Amino acid sequence: MKRLVLARVRSCRKCGRTAAELRSDDGAAILVPVDPHRARELAGAPPAGTLRSLTDVVLAQLDAARRRPSEVVLDVQDGHLRGLVAFGDDDVVGCTAEEAVALAVRGRLALYATAEAVAHAAARAGRGDHPGGDTLH
Repeated sequence: MKRLVLARVRSCRKCGRTAAELRSDDGAAILVPVDPHRARELAGAPPAGTLRSLTDVVLAQLDAARRRPSEVVLDVQDGHLRGLVAFGDDDVVGCTAEEAVALAVRGRLALYATAEAVAHAAARAGRGDHPGGDTLH
């Protein structure tokens, strides 16, 4: 598995689509599409108005219950990225890749990608799904 960090939040100048760009130490990159609200959250922007994000509420509730996740892993299932949130050795919860990235970034959790997830991202980039530069489509 490769350890990932949030390199930046990208936005397409043409259509406005946004994605979290995750990178490993060896340069492997994974783009996870995110909605505009999540993009602001990941970029560290304050929430609009007085509402907290669901991610922050869930992390606070997990802390209160002493159920802090140990790590977050991006994997592939049925040809799509998905997230796996680990609460120790035997307790793993599945979620969307977008939710996984938000939990890892906002909760300052270790974020990893399986070899399958890295290969999936490379194949998508090779097909032109997310070419280089600022265009995401």
